[in-house]
Amino acid sequence: MTHASRHILALIVLAGSVSACAAKPAMEPESASAARGGVLAQERCAPCHAIGLEGLSPVPPAPVWRELAEANDLDQLGRRMAEGKLVHRSGTVSMPEFTLSPDEIGNLVAYMKTLRAG
Repeated sequence: MTHASRHILALIVLAGSVSACAAKPAMEPESASAARGGVLAQERCAPCHAIGLEGLSPVPPAPVWRELAEANDLDQLGRRMAEGKLVHRSGTVSMPEFTLSPDEIGNLVAYMKTLRAG
């Protein structure tokens, strides 16, 4: 095999490697954040709220997240979470106080964005 043919073969192998890497999309940071937010929502929010694309909240006065996602500026909602301004009371049921880290808030907001239609 000549030097030129080895060079061409190396380019073909390299091109194949690049296209194989491109064919396997890496998880985008936003989708990874949304996945972490979904886990957090399941653990800490789902006992009271409907957090998915279907269903009603287990605690009837608790807002359904897909409706919150459609009706709110989610970045503003994240700021309200950071300021602790989401404690609501409805009759005898009240949302417990909670503390979330900035990363947890970002993950929950990213998850809520996945609940929006379209």
